[in-house]
Amino acid sequence: MRVVISQRVDLHPAYGERRDALDQAWGDALDALIGAPVSVLPLPNRPAAAARALQEWAPRLVVLSGGNDLGDAPERDATEAAMLGYARDTGTPLLAVCRGMQMVQHFLGGTLDAVSGHVACEHAVLAAAGVSPPATLRVNSYHKWGIRAAALADSLEALYLHGDGTVEAARHARLPWLAVMWHPERTVLGEPLANQWIAQWLREVL
Repeated sequence: MRVVISQRVDLHPAYGERRDALDQAWGDALDALIGAPVSVLPLPNRPAAAARALQEWAPRLVVLSGGNDLGDAPERDATEAAMLGYARDTGTPLLAVCRGMQMVQHFLGGTLDAVSGHVACEHAVLAAAGVSPPATLRVNSYHKWGIRAAALADSLEALYLHGDGTVEAARHARLPWLAVMWHPERTVLGEPLANQWIAQWLREVL
């Protein structure tokens, strides 16, 4: 199974380079979440070539990874916009993680707000009304921008919320898109149940 995933942009001033980078943990994490070996294809941050690459690779799943704030790396913003457009137009399932969820919110016309107490910690998130169990998940957290429930894009449905009113997981009302603010590829913080919940969704849509 081919999975296309976005990459963060790291700056290396000593070399005058802007480097694309992806945590190596993503390969094993996706194998575990999907329950089968996957071919992980990191997409270079080259907006002009992104749409062509996606058409040629025809992935079964598109993943927007974490890292970088929106606006810090315009080439990444544009590349991920192409990924979202591809997933929308082809009906390809999409998993968005942390910054990825923020990008989905932005792409769909929603806004972000600065949040505090969400960096390098773990906390509980509570299921929104009408969401089937589990009622509570314990997740890791590494973000300083969040989505207020009242500001969630119209086409997104909140699934889990933090006690401060920010949305920690959401799905698209019509498309097979799931967005979460925690990192399933990081196992230092959080508990396995949160990843099992993502895995169940993936196995339903793939």
